[in-house]
Amino acid sequence: MANDAALAKATQEMTSIAPYPVANKSGVDYDGSRFRVPFFNRVYVVHYPDVRVEEENSAGPVPQYIEIILLHYLLQADGSPLEDRWIAYRQLPGAALFEGRFVRMATTPMLRMFGEDVERFKKAGQAIGGIEMTRTGDAAFKFMALPRIPVACILFQGEEGIPSTLNILFDASAPNYLPTEDLSLLGVYLVGAMKKAR
Repeated sequence: MANDAALAKATQEMTSIAPYPVANKSGVDYDGSRFRVPFFNRVYVVHYPDVRVEEENSAGPVPQYIEIILLHYLLQADGSPLEDRWIAYRQLPGAALFEGRFVRMATTPMLRMFGEDVERFKKAGQAIGGIEMTRTGDAAFKFMALPRIPVACILFQGEEGIPSTLNILFDASAPNYLPTEDLSLLGVYLVGAMKKAR
């Protein structure tokens, strides 16, 4: 029910926006009747002013949490430039409320899937549009979760007596674009997408 209320509130708030400034601040296209929003390896369409969300070239229903993320992104985006500085989830404002869920539903499952298999991690990352990063870890990718929200996933493969570790990081500007709770759900989505692609 909390998600129903969040979606209803975001939908109501969308009806009073100025669409062209919103498109400019969020880095998405707006053609006069709909926003076209890239989301990881998919593209969603947010109709306006009749606010509804569809996946481009798909007739299937959009998961409610993705609808909420997309609307919150359009509502909150303030046009701030990327800081080009990666931070951990726990460094986001108010993260203590959601960090446990983020670890349980994003970081831990990702590590369980790929901690001992760098090649499979690379294959999955490439399959969903990740951009390889070479400056750190045994394998690392940058994903454009949304046009102004890059997310990094970095795997350090363990050695004898040293366990593998995996970090999911955010650009320090991310709080200008989504609430901290929604940012945790980007990690959850990423795990699901990587699982399907492995």
